[in-house]
Parts: sequence; structure tokens; C-alpha cells
Amino acid sequence: MKEAVSLSEEALVLDLPPLPEEVFADLLAFGGLGEEEKRAMRLEAERLLEGAAAFVARVYDHLSRHPGTARALGWEGRVPEEELYTRRAFFSAWLARTIGVDTSKEFAREVYRAGLWHGGLGPKAAYIPPEYVGLSFAEVGRYVAERVRDVRPWLVYLAAQEEVMRKGFDAALALREGEGTVRFQALGLAQPALPRPLALGAGSVGEALFKVFAVNPGLRDLALEALPAEEEVGLWLSPKTFYRLRPRWAVLLNGRDVRYLEGLATPLAAGDLLTLLPPGR
Repeated sequence: MKEAVSLSEEALVLDLPPLPEEVFADLLAFGGLGEEEKRAMRLEAERLLEGAAAFVARVYDHLSRHPGTARALGWEGRVPEEELYTRRAFFSAWLARTIGVDTSKEFAREVYRAGLWHGGLGPKAAYIPPEYVGLSFAEVGRYVAERVRDVRPWLVYLAAQEEVMRKGFDAALALREGEGTVRFQALGLAQPALPRPLALGAGSVGEALFKVFAVNPGLRDLALEALPAEEEVGLWLSPKTFYRLRPRWAVLLNGRDVRYLEGLATPLAAGDLLTLLPPGR
């Protein structure tokens, strides 16, 4: 690794996981899903749209009747009509974008956010077991396979989405792991990206920042800047991106700038408050 990023703690340089759109693009490339394949897939959109509404209704009827998913969604005994409508609308929008073979950055982040919600970070804090999510993707795969000539590129596309969603799910679960529960809040122009304080388990400032920026790519966009570097992989040097806090941004621990404490290594105790403070609040 280059010495420039082998890294002083006071610089608050973080080694973060790839962004959702980077994971998505890498998996699609690995699966051989290029522009020619995507054009061919989009020509099948009309055939896929024909039964889409009935498919959405059938999926949610199954979810409401299956004991495991009904319990996770809080639908035991009665399905709230307004919530059912909202969930079906969200699923319909996702299915429409999938049929349109959306591979955009924004869509990758929406899929990642769905994983966060399945991991308990949604409005109802509902935890959806990953096996149910995987089987739901399998149902979509079966729906597509029954209507297209070549299902292979669709399976690559759906598998890439499922992996992006799983990474969001894992990031949400990681928040609960750690030595003690602390709170993280964002102020000023960063607050829209994190409107409410986030509770998480962490034993150090570095661990807390890693978890926060993993679950919130939008906050990473605002507060961090990319720091290109290289790392040794076997006999080769491979490109590597680190992230550091933008100039004049600060991370406070109970009101004190962590750069004047022990930087990323600053220990945390249960009940501590971390604050992301942009310039010019």
C-alpha cells in the first residue's frame, strides 16, 4: 500500500466497502451483461408486463398467508389495507424498473435500501429473514422464465440485484453488533441524509464511522471524498479507494473533535454521542 494512505489517525481515513452501484456494475460485468444483452432483454418488456399486475397481487397474497412472512410484517390476523397498497406499489415500481433493465446508480441504491429495510431499518423496523427474500427473487425468476426466450441474462440481472440487496441487509444487521450502543447524529446540511439519530454498537470511532457510512451511501457522498491508492494483492498492485472526511468537516464525540483525541482509535462507551458536523452548520 502506498505510504500516503497508511494512514494517520488524525486524517480520519476510512477503508469502506464498495458503493452499491459499484457492486452492481461489477457483478453485471462478471455475468457478461453488456449493452447488447440489455437491448435484447428490453425487447421482451411488453410480454413481461402483460401479467405483471396479477403477479404482484399473487406475491402479496402469498406473503400475507404464509405464517413466517405474515408474522415478520405484522400481518397476523389482519392485513392493513393502506400498508398492503403501499408495499404493492413499491414492489410494482421495482418490477417495472426490473422489466426495463434499469442498471443505474440510483436503482442500485434503491435495491440496497430495500436490503436495509429487510434488515430492520425500515419504518416498521421489520426484520425479513433472508431466505424469504431469496425465494421471492426465485419467484420473479420463474415468472420471467415462463415468458422469455432466453432466461440466462435475466437470471444474471436478478442475481446481481439480490447480492446488492443482501449487502444492504448485512450492513443493517452489523449495526446491532458491537461492545456497547452509541448514537450517531448528523447536523446542518448533512441532516437530510440522516434525519434521525442512528443507534449502533461500536467500540471505537472508526468502527462506528465504518458502520454509519456503510448503511448510508448518501451521507458518504456528502461528508467524504475519495482517496485513490494502491494495495498489494499477491505480486501485483491493485487500485484501492479509501475515503477521508472533507475539509472543515468534523466528527465530535460528546462535543469534542475526535482528531484531538485518538482519531479513529478513540474508544467508545455505551451512551456516547457521535456528531457529524459540516462546516457552517
